[in-house]
Amino acid sequence: MQLDSVTELLGIANYKVAYMVRNNKERTDLVLRRIEEEPCVCSGCGKVHHTPVHSTDTVIVEDLPISGKRVFLHVPKRRSLCCEDESIRTEELQWLRGRVTLRFANQIYRLTSITTNKEAGWFLGLDDEKVYRIDRGMLEELALQRVEKIKPPRNMSVDEVAWQKWHKYVTNVIDIDNRKVIWNHEGRGKTVLDKFYHKLGKKGCGKIEAVASDGAREFLSSTKKHLTKAVIVLDHFHVKKYLNDAVDTVRKEELRKARQQDNKELSAILHCNKRFILMQNTVTDKKTNILHKLESLNERVYQSMLLKEQFLSVYTASDRQAAYTNLRAWISAAIRSNIQPLVDLGYKFFRKRHYVLNYFIGKITSAISERINNKIKRLKLMAYGYRDVKYFLLKIHQHCGLLSPKLST
Repeated sequence: MQLDSVTELLGIANYKVAYMVRNNKERTDLVLRRIEEEPCVCSGCGKVHHTPVHSTDTVIVEDLPISGKRVFLHVPKRRSLCCEDESIRTEELQWLRGRVTLRFANQIYRLTSITTNKEAGWFLGLDDEKVYRIDRGMLEELALQRVEKIKPPRNMSVDEVAWQKWHKYVTNVIDIDNRKVIWNHEGRGKTVLDKFYHKLGKKGCGKIEAVASDGAREFLSSTKKHLTKAVIVLDHFHVKKYLNDAVDTVRKEELRKARQQDNKELSAILHCNKRFILMQNTVTDKKTNILHKLESLNERVYQSMLLKEQFLSVYTASDRQAAYTNLRAWISAAIRSNIQPLVDLGYKFFRKRHYVLNYFIGKITSAISERINNKIKRLKLMAYGYRDVKYFLLKIHQHCGLLSPKLST
């Protein structure tokens, strides 16, 4: 009666607990027996064969713990002749994944979505390598179901993130509306993004309405080629980053000159600890005081700051036409300033003015891409980096995309 209760507790179809071979404080070992004989499912070709059983082996697999004790099942597995290649193959059981049960493998996959493989292995009493193999196997299996067939997004964002040093990148495509990574690939540039558009096909590409990008030439080239009807938006967060970088370049140049001239007052204002005040998009009392001092101490930095503030009028405009007028005025002012970083930026915005103004047609940004990039960086830090880029791509989907356990709960 006790064994019948354990059989019911395990809930494995067509198997019952025959007897218990070990039961101590740490683990329980249960021997299973098949209730009814069924044809073997070949592990080689995946087909059902009615050939005679060649031999039977017993494998020990780990199941979910019971009452804090690890549970090991002694499972009989038959070997029979495969009709496809005429070799002796071990049968495949759908509820097993190697030397663990499917539900135990699923538990590992769920646990590694919130912590590292090392910590998950310590918690479950497994070594890191076994956790890695089980987790990767589960992710690859789920990827065939959820990632291979991509549903075209209405609004999408493209960004890249480094996965190793020496300019090794992966490209991520994000569905802005669902806030998920829907596709990623090793590398960056036009050829990589072309693979995504080829996977969608012409029909899928026709369903995309808007794309937010950081303005990289390769991404723009690929998107313009494949998405003839979509609106390409130069993300305003990247636009403001370009502005901040230009102002910071001027600040560094003038700080170096001030130190050479032993101008302590100007050096104190332009020091790196004031950098975050200067880079703020909102006007504060501290920023206003610094601007008043810069007006008399350094005209180049003061003019750069004013041009940065002036550019914000582009995004506060009421419509696209007003934004165009403001952008045109800013470009003219930047070029006339003769401050080289801002002159270069003025010409850059002139070349990409249509993408900047497209924000007023498809009001999307790549803010979700930046958020996901931060999660990916945290993922790398938790694991102390990844040597296997394919596994890294799957982990991105697990933490930020379509392989998240939260989607199935």
